[in-house]
Amino acid sequence: MNHSSVTSPGRPRVLVLQPDRECGPARFSSWSEAAGIELDVRNADTASEVPETLEGFDGLIVLGGDMGDGDTAQYPWLEDLRERLREAQDRELPTLGICLGAQLLASALGGEVQLGADGLETGVVRLELEEAAADDPLLNGISEVFYTGAMHNDAITRLPAGATLLATGERYPHQAYRIGSAWGVQFHPEIGPQEYEDWGPAICKERANFEEEFAATAAEFRRIDQLVEIECKRLAQNFFHVVRDAAGLGDPDATNKP
Repeated sequence: MNHSSVTSPGRPRVLVLQPDRECGPARFSSWSEAAGIELDVRNADTASEVPETLEGFDGLIVLGGDMGDGDTAQYPWLEDLRERLREAQDRELPTLGICLGAQLLASALGGEVQLGADGLETGVVRLELEEAAADDPLLNGISEVFYTGAMHNDAITRLPAGATLLATGERYPHQAYRIGSAWGVQFHPEIGPQEYEDWGPAICKERANFEEEFAATAAEFRRIDQLVEIECKRLAQNFFHVVRDAAGLGDPDATNKP
């Protein structure tokens, strides 16, 4: 079992659905603790761990994974994740889909996901905010141009009706969007250089002669991680602030004080 939450009074509880055992919440774990948020992490590939309802949760995060949005026949539980994402939208529950999670959010709500036409996007990517991000709660305070870790083969080719594009990239345009109470980010704000390097053996096994290129991207990640971490931490803090507000709670400093 992958349950990692001990609910405390006054601490909002966020369900984290983890499709891949190798893709956990990483840096979000410490950032959530600082924000007074409990992360209840569940293995999405285990039916007994995915709740049938979001009742009792104050937010939802769906993480990334090696599988794709189009792999439902091989991983039928991906539809369970889409059901929870649709439920979260109906409940107006603060939701964050990361990489595969962003793709599942898009497809669950009527968007389209396909194999990326420009190939694998990996390493540190340069992203730019759209005008609509100026007053968006998730991207509040994020630099107009920012850098973050990424690794994905699939891409969101059409956003759901009613979604707002918030950030775009040089290779793939739909890098961050909002629809209702949910945000999808194609990138990986939760990871640092170590988590990225841990993914290396698997991605290099899938792609011939990729070791040298991956090593270069890993070195670049370590070199500019100070820039990456600042922006990604702010994004995480913003999401947790939204969760606290939706739960009717105030400044987390009061929760964290002895």
